[in-house]
Amino acid sequence: MRRREFLRNLKEELRKRRDIEVEEVLFYYDELIQDAVDNGESEEIFVMNLGSLKDITRRLEDDEEFIVEVRDKNSTVVKNVLSTTVKVVGYTIFGILGFALFITCISLFFSGVAVVFAAIGRALFSAPADFYGYLVILGAIMIGASLMLVSVGLFKWFTNQANPALLAIFRRINDFSNIRGKN
Repeated sequence: MRRREFLRNLKEELRKRRDIEVEEVLFYYDELIQDAVDNGESEEIFVMNLGSLKDITRRLEDDEEFIVEVRDKNSTVVKNVLSTTVKVVGYTIFGILGFALFITCISLFFSGVAVVFAAIGRALFSAPADFYGYLVILGAIMIGASLMLVSVGLFKWFTNQANPALLAIFRRINDFSNIRGKN
């Protein structure tokens, strides 16, 4: 008997019993068979070695520890999948935000450089007529320098805060999934 046929027959047998969590048991046996196949065992032989459907349902009804084992294995599998998914989504979002922030920092830095050079060029090649013209040029240089410093500071802040922030996000999601798993 192949895995699909076994699971379909097990589902029909379990539906006759009201006190058994059908989906949890099906998920458990599906994972059990898949693990065996992944380890090189024959699917048909492994399914045959599981025993008859009546023996399995009887074991489910009589053995409370087995039900706990089924729930624990399912919880572990779901946590591993959720953990991997959360990490992929988290790193993707964090990467997009990091890239956007990096581009913003680069833009601010080069804007500041351009403003400084434009102001210096203005001062050298077309001298202002009065004191206020020099103040405007000095103000433009200060604005350009401020833009450069803000971009460097923002980039440094992001690189220093990125890892702790990412770990905090993952810890909160893991805590949330642990709470959800206990319910």
